[in-house]
Amino acid sequence: MKTSFISTLSIQTTMRNSISNVQREMVKANQEAVSQKHADLGVTLGANTSRALDLSRDISRTDSLLTTAALATQRLQTAELSLKSMNEQGLKIQSAILTLGSSADETSLATARLAMSDALDAFTNFANTAVQGEYIFSGINSDVKPLDDYFAPGSPAKAAVAAELTQYLSANAIPSKEQMTKAQMDGFLDNLQAKFNGSAPLTSPPHPAAVAGQDFWKTFFSDASDENMKSRISPTEVVESSTNANSQGMRNFAFASIISMEYLQTGMDKDARAAVATRTTSLINKAMNSEGSINQQRTSIGIYTERVSKAEERLQAQKDILTTSLGSMENVDPEEAATRLNTMKTLLETAYTVTAKIQQLSLANFL
Repeated sequence: MKTSFISTLSIQTTMRNSISNVQREMVKANQEAVSQKHADLGVTLGANTSRALDLSRDISRTDSLLTTAALATQRLQTAELSLKSMNEQGLKIQSAILTLGSSADETSLATARLAMSDALDAFTNFANTAVQGEYIFSGINSDVKPLDDYFAPGSPAKAAVAAELTQYLSANAIPSKEQMTKAQMDGFLDNLQAKFNGSAPLTSPPHPAAVAGQDFWKTFFSDASDENMKSRISPTEVVESSTNANSQGMRNFAFASIISMEYLQTGMDKDARAAVATRTTSLINKAMNSEGSINQQRTSIGIYTERVSKAEERLQAQKDILTTSLGSMENVDPEEAATRLNTMKTLLETAYTVTAKIQQLSLANFL
């Protein structure tokens, strides 16, 4: 009988190779158990790999649209809250005028003027609302504050209104605003209102020749763009996700506040003062409820918000479907992955034990 000799080195080498193989498989099994996805998608999916990549791209695109829609929703909701607050300030102006009535008492007039100045200040702050560094009432000029502060030192807006009054008084040989009659006050307010709402251009004098022919509101009050921000909320749908401070409603609000602050004075002719109060009431009503009014802007914002909300629902449903389809291709059974990982651990421990015993084999132990 012939016997064959197998060295312990050969056995050890075989065990080392086995351990290396088990370790590699264990790394893959651990990765799949943690990520719950196949360790090597290319090997596992084969020809379906391109399909998985297409699904991943579609999910990324949908996520991008969802992010855009979420930002649009935030802008629209903030704009709606600001417009609601502006409307509340308009109601305060109406209440102040109603409370004042025909009173010529300085205390009552001062209270009314204070209410108007507070309303204009609050209105300006709401119009300058920003979301994530973007001014929501600036249109596409979202990095620029839309309205200048009428009460700021050296305010161009305040100076422009004063220049219009000075020019009117001079052109009509009126010594001062306190001596203006009702007809003269109405004439002045008609002229100034036309410039505020953009139906009449700036003239020189009283303004520099460089701005003659331009829009009074956009030159001295607003840096907003007439074009609103737009957001893509689906592959085929784009909505306006902001509004702007150049609307007729905002112009009328500012005009009503300013004339009541400047001309509801004790020393003025009572009929002229009554003309100012009447014009203020008319303008603030237009500011809140007419064409291009604050409430009309709120309505448009509400419509856009609803469209974005519906789009978000559709996008989320689409993402869920895509994610499920991709998961059916890429995902592993978590229980099976955990079982395989435990099996690999057991094999590795067994291999280590056998290797240790082989290394202890020596003829010296048997002599």
